[in-house]
Amino acid sequence: MAKIENFEMEITTLGRMRTVWVYLPDNYTDKGDGFPVIYMHDGQNLFYDRLTAYGAAWHVDKVLGDIYRTTGMSCMVVGVECNDKVRFSEYSPWKAVPNMRNRPKEKENQGGDGVKYGEWFATVLKPYIDNRYNTDKHRMATAVAGSSMGGLISCYIGLKYQRIFETMGLFSTYTAFNQPAFNHFENSTPQNLPQHAFIYAGGKEWGQEDSKANRQMVTIAVNLYNTLFKRQICCELVVDSELPHYETAWETYFRPFAESFLERYSEFKKKQ
Repeated sequence: MAKIENFEMEITTLGRMRTVWVYLPDNYTDKGDGFPVIYMHDGQNLFYDRLTAYGAAWHVDKVLGDIYRTTGMSCMVVGVECNDKVRFSEYSPWKAVPNMRNRPKEKENQGGDGVKYGEWFATVLKPYIDNRYNTDKHRMATAVAGSSMGGLISCYIGLKYQRIFETMGLFSTYTAFNQPAFNHFENSTPQNLPQHAFIYAGGKEWGQEDSKANRQMVTIAVNLYNTLFKRQICCELVVDSELPHYETAWETYFRPFAESFLERYSEFKKKQ
Protein backbone atom coordinates (compact mmCIF):
# COMPACT_ATOMS: atom_id res chain seq x y z
CA MET A 1 0.00 0.00 0.00
CA ALA A 2 1.32 3.44 -0.93
CA LYS A 3 2.30 5.80 1.87
CA ILE A 4 3.73 9.26 2.40
CA GLU A 5 6.44 9.85 4.97
CA ASN A 6 8.08 13.06 6.12
CA PHE A 7 11.10 14.04 8.17
CA GLU A 8 13.08 17.17 9.04
CA MET A 9 16.37 17.84 7.30
CA GLU A 10 18.80 20.74 7.28
CA ILE A 11 19.77 22.48 4.07
CA THR A 12 23.37 22.35 5.21
CA THR A 13 24.66 24.85 2.64
CA LEU A 14 22.22 27.48 3.93
CA GLY A 15 21.70 26.47 7.57
CA ARG A 16 17.91 26.18 7.20
CA MET A 17 15.59 23.37 8.26
CA ARG A 18 12.98 21.88 5.94
CA THR A 19 10.39 19.13 5.93
CA VAL A 20 11.08 16.52 3.27
CA TRP A 21 8.10 14.53 1.98
CA VAL A 22 8.60 11.06 0.49
CA TYR A 23 5.97 9.16 -1.50
CA LEU A 24 6.45 5.39 -1.56
CA PRO A 25 4.38 3.58 -4.22
CA ASP A 26 2.05 0.61 -3.68
CA ASN A 27 4.70 -1.92 -4.66
CA TYR A 28 7.56 -0.35 -2.70
CA THR A 29 9.80 -2.78 -0.86
CA ASP A 30 13.14 -2.47 0.88
CA LYS A 31 14.48 -5.48 -1.01
CA GLY A 32 15.07 -6.24 -4.66
CA ASP A 33 15.38 -3.76 -7.49
CA GLY A 34 15.56 -0.11 -6.54
CA PHE A 35 12.87 2.39 -7.50
CA PRO A 36 13.17 5.44 -9.77
CA VAL A 37 12.71 8.80 -8.07
CA ILE A 38 11.26 12.16 -9.06
CA TYR A 39 12.75 14.94 -6.92
CA MET A 40 10.54 18.01 -6.54
CA HIS A 41 10.29 21.42 -4.87
CA ASP A 42 7.42 23.08 -2.97
CA GLY A 43 6.90 19.77 -1.21
CA GLN A 44 3.99 21.06 0.89
CA ASN A 45 1.98 21.50 -2.32
CA LEU A 46 2.42 18.00 -3.72
CA PHE A 47 0.06 15.79 -1.70
CA TYR A 48 -2.36 17.47 0.72
CA ASP A 49 -4.77 20.32 -0.05
CA ARG A 50 -4.76 21.38 3.60
CA LEU A 51 -1.04 22.21 3.51
CA THR A 52 -1.11 24.45 0.45
CA ALA A 53 -1.38 28.21 0.49
CA TYR A 54 -4.01 28.25 -2.27
CA GLY A 55 -6.22 25.28 -1.38
CA ALA A 56 -5.18 22.75 -4.02
CA ALA A 57 -2.29 20.29 -4.30
CA TRP A 58 -0.72 18.48 -7.26
CA HIS A 59 -1.99 15.16 -5.82
CA VAL A 60 1.05 13.39 -7.26
CA ASP A 61 0.33 10.38 -5.04
CA LYS A 62 -3.09 9.89 -6.67
CA VAL A 63 -1.68 10.42 -10.16
CA LEU A 64 1.12 7.92 -9.63
CA GLY A 65 -1.23 5.47 -7.96
CA ASP A 66 -3.43 5.53 -11.04
CA ILE A 67 -0.43 5.10 -13.33
CA TYR A 68 0.63 2.05 -11.33
CA ARG A 69 -2.82 0.49 -11.46
CA THR A 70 -3.15 1.00 -15.22
CA THR A 71 0.43 0.35 -16.38
CA GLY A 72 2.31 -1.39 -13.57
CA MET A 73 4.95 1.38 -13.62
CA SER A 74 5.82 3.10 -10.35
CA CYS A 75 8.29 5.48 -8.74
CA MET A 76 9.03 7.39 -5.58
CA VAL A 77 8.63 11.15 -5.18
CA VAL A 78 10.78 13.29 -2.87
CA GLY A 79 9.48 16.81 -2.25
CA VAL A 80 11.30 19.50 -0.27
CA GLU A 81 9.04 22.09 1.32
CA CYS A 82 9.73 25.76 0.77
CA ASN A 83 9.67 28.73 3.11
CA ASP A 84 7.82 31.56 1.35
CA LYS A 85 10.01 34.14 3.08
CA VAL A 86 13.08 32.91 1.16
CA ARG A 87 11.48 30.91 -1.68
CA PHE A 88 12.53 33.29 -4.47
CA SER A 89 16.08 33.33 -3.16
CA GLU A 90 16.42 29.55 -2.81
CA TYR A 91 14.89 28.87 -6.20
CA SER A 92 17.08 31.29 -8.16
CA PRO A 93 20.89 31.29 -8.40
CA TRP A 94 20.68 34.95 -9.45
CA LYS A 95 19.23 38.17 -8.08
CA ALA A 96 15.92 39.34 -9.52
CA VAL A 97 15.99 41.87 -12.35
CA PRO A 98 14.60 45.30 -11.34
CA ASN A 99 11.56 45.07 -13.66
CA MET A 100 10.49 41.58 -12.62
CA ARG A 101 6.73 41.09 -12.35
CA ASN A 102 5.63 41.00 -8.68
CA ARG A 103 9.20 41.34 -7.46
CA PRO A 104 9.37 40.40 -3.76
CA LYS A 105 9.89 43.27 -1.35
CA GLU A 106 11.88 41.37 1.28
CA LYS A 107 15.64 41.86 0.99
CA GLU A 108 16.33 38.21 1.85
CA ASN A 109 13.95 37.02 -0.88
CA GLN A 110 15.54 38.69 -3.92
CA GLY A 111 17.29 35.59 -5.28
CA GLY A 112 20.87 34.34 -5.20
CA ASP A 113 20.72 31.33 -2.87
CA GLY A 114 19.89 28.87 -5.66
CA VAL A 115 23.51 27.83 -6.16
CA LYS A 116 23.79 26.66 -2.55
CA TYR A 117 20.30 25.16 -2.55
CA GLY A 118 21.04 23.29 -5.78
CA GLU A 119 24.34 22.00 -4.41
CA TRP A 120 22.58 20.63 -1.32
CA PHE A 121 19.73 19.19 -3.38
CA ALA A 122 22.06 17.25 -5.69
CA THR A 123 24.97 16.32 -3.42
CA VAL A 124 23.40 15.96 0.05
CA LEU A 125 19.68 15.25 -0.31
CA LYS A 126 20.01 12.79 -3.20
CA PRO A 127 22.67 10.59 -1.48
CA TYR A 128 20.70 10.74 1.77
CA ILE A 129 17.57 9.43 0.05
CA ASP A 130 19.62 6.74 -1.71
CA ASN A 131 20.96 5.56 1.64
CA ARG A 132 17.62 5.68 3.45
CA TYR A 133 15.41 4.09 0.78
CA ASN A 134 15.61 1.40 -1.88
CA THR A 135 16.25 3.61 -4.89
CA ASP A 136 17.74 2.98 -8.29
CA LYS A 137 20.73 5.34 -8.23
CA HIS A 138 21.25 5.47 -12.00
CA ARG A 139 20.68 8.86 -13.67
CA MET A 140 18.09 7.26 -15.97
CA ALA A 141 16.08 6.59 -12.80
CA THR A 142 16.32 10.16 -11.55
CA ALA A 143 14.24 13.22 -12.46
CA VAL A 144 13.91 16.75 -11.09
CA ALA A 145 10.69 18.76 -11.45
CA GLY A 146 8.96 21.90 -10.25
CA SER A 147 6.65 24.75 -11.17
CA SER A 148 7.16 28.50 -11.60
CA MET A 149 10.30 29.36 -9.59
CA GLY A 150 10.49 25.62 -8.87
CA GLY A 151 10.73 25.11 -12.62
CA LEU A 152 13.58 27.60 -12.78
CA ILE A 153 15.63 25.84 -10.12
CA SER A 154 14.77 22.44 -11.63
CA CYS A 155 16.22 23.51 -14.97
CA TYR A 156 19.30 24.91 -13.26
CA ILE A 157 19.84 21.73 -11.24
CA GLY A 158 19.12 19.47 -14.20
CA LEU A 159 21.67 21.16 -16.45
CA LYS A 160 24.35 21.70 -13.81
CA TYR A 161 24.07 18.18 -12.39
CA GLN A 162 23.50 16.21 -15.59
CA ARG A 163 25.42 13.24 -14.22
CA ILE A 164 22.72 12.86 -11.56
CA PHE A 165 19.44 13.97 -13.21
CA GLU A 166 18.51 12.65 -16.64
CA THR A 167 15.00 14.11 -16.82
CA MET A 168 13.59 17.58 -16.11
CA GLY A 169 9.94 18.51 -15.55
CA LEU A 170 9.61 22.25 -16.18
CA PHE A 171 6.10 23.50 -15.39
CA SER A 172 5.28 27.20 -15.91
CA THR A 173 8.98 27.91 -15.55
CA TYR A 174 9.62 31.53 -14.56
CA THR A 175 12.98 32.32 -16.14
CA ALA A 176 11.98 36.00 -16.31
CA PHE A 177 13.13 36.30 -12.69
CA ASN A 178 16.48 37.05 -14.33
CA GLN A 179 16.35 36.14 -18.01
CA PRO A 180 19.83 37.48 -18.94
CA ALA A 181 21.51 35.46 -16.18
CA PHE A 182 19.52 32.35 -17.09
CA ASN A 183 20.45 32.73 -20.76
CA HIS A 184 24.12 33.11 -19.86
CA PHE A 185 23.97 30.00 -17.69
CA GLU A 186 22.40 27.97 -20.50
CA ASN A 187 24.95 29.20 -23.03
CA SER A 188 27.96 28.66 -20.79
CA THR A 189 27.03 25.23 -19.39
CA PRO A 190 28.16 22.41 -21.70
CA GLN A 191 25.79 19.57 -22.53
CA ASN A 192 27.83 16.50 -21.70
CA LEU A 193 25.11 13.84 -21.40
CA PRO A 194 21.76 13.09 -23.08
CA GLN A 195 18.68 14.39 -21.29
CA HIS A 196 14.91 14.71 -21.62
CA ALA A 197 12.77 17.70 -20.70
CA PHE A 198 9.00 18.10 -20.38
CA ILE A 199 8.03 21.79 -20.74
CA TYR A 200 4.56 23.08 -19.93
CA ALA A 201 2.87 26.50 -19.94
CA GLY A 202 -0.74 27.62 -19.54
CA GLY A 203 -2.38 30.21 -21.74
CA LYS A 204 -3.99 31.95 -18.74
CA GLU A 205 -1.13 31.75 -16.26
CA TRP A 206 -1.92 35.13 -14.73
CA GLY A 207 -5.71 35.21 -15.21
CA GLN A 208 -8.22 36.20 -17.85
CA GLU A 209 -7.28 39.85 -18.21
CA ASP A 210 -3.47 39.91 -18.02
CA SER A 211 -2.88 39.02 -21.67
CA LYS A 212 0.65 40.49 -21.90
CA ALA A 213 1.90 38.49 -18.92
CA ASN A 214 0.13 35.38 -20.24
CA ARG A 215 1.87 35.74 -23.60
CA GLN A 216 5.18 36.16 -21.79
CA MET A 217 4.79 32.79 -20.04
CA VAL A 218 4.01 31.03 -23.32
CA THR A 219 6.98 32.79 -24.95
CA ILE A 220 9.22 31.66 -22.09
CA ALA A 221 8.12 28.06 -22.62
CA VAL A 222 8.68 28.20 -26.39
CA ASN A 223 12.09 29.82 -25.97
CA LEU A 224 13.04 27.28 -23.32
CA TYR A 225 12.06 24.48 -25.69
CA ASN A 226 14.13 25.99 -28.52
CA THR A 227 17.16 26.55 -26.32
CA LEU A 228 17.13 23.06 -24.82
CA PHE A 229 16.46 21.54 -28.25
CA LYS A 230 19.58 23.29 -29.59
CA ARG A 231 21.50 21.60 -26.77
CA GLN A 232 20.22 18.31 -28.26
CA ILE A 233 18.02 17.66 -25.24
CA CYS A 234 14.97 15.63 -26.22
CA CYS A 235 12.08 17.99 -25.41
CA GLU A 236 8.31 17.83 -25.23
CA LEU A 237 6.42 21.14 -25.20
CA VAL A 238 2.79 21.44 -24.07
CA VAL A 239 0.79 24.68 -24.04
CA ASP A 240 -2.78 24.56 -22.76
CA SER A 241 -4.55 27.79 -23.65
CA GLU A 242 -7.20 27.48 -20.92
CA LEU A 243 -5.17 26.76 -17.79
CA PRO A 244 -3.92 29.16 -15.08
CA HIS A 245 -0.80 29.33 -12.91
CA TYR A 246 -2.14 26.84 -10.40
CA GLU A 247 -1.58 23.41 -8.89
CA THR A 248 -4.59 21.87 -10.63
CA ALA A 249 -3.00 22.69 -14.01
CA TRP A 250 0.31 21.16 -12.99
CA GLU A 251 -1.50 18.09 -11.66
CA THR A 252 -3.10 17.61 -15.07
CA TYR A 253 0.23 17.58 -16.89
CA PHE A 254 2.22 15.82 -14.21
CA ARG A 255 0.73 12.59 -15.48
CA PRO A 256 2.16 12.70 -19.04
CA PHE A 257 5.48 13.88 -17.62
CA ALA A 258 5.63 10.99 -15.15
CA GLU A 259 4.43 8.45 -17.71
CA SER A 260 7.07 9.42 -20.26
CA PHE A 261 9.78 9.32 -17.57
CA LEU A 262 8.68 5.86 -16.43
CA GLU A 263 8.32 4.53 -19.97
CA ARG A 264 11.93 5.53 -20.75
CA TYR A 265 13.05 4.00 -17.48
CA SER A 266 11.26 0.74 -18.29
CA GLU A 267 12.94 0.58 -21.69
CA PHE A 268 16.29 1.28 -20.06
CA LYS A 269 15.79 -1.58 -17.58
CA LYS A 270 14.87 -4.00 -20.36
CA LYS A 271 18.17 -3.30 -22.09
CA GLN A 272 20.30 -3.88 -19.00
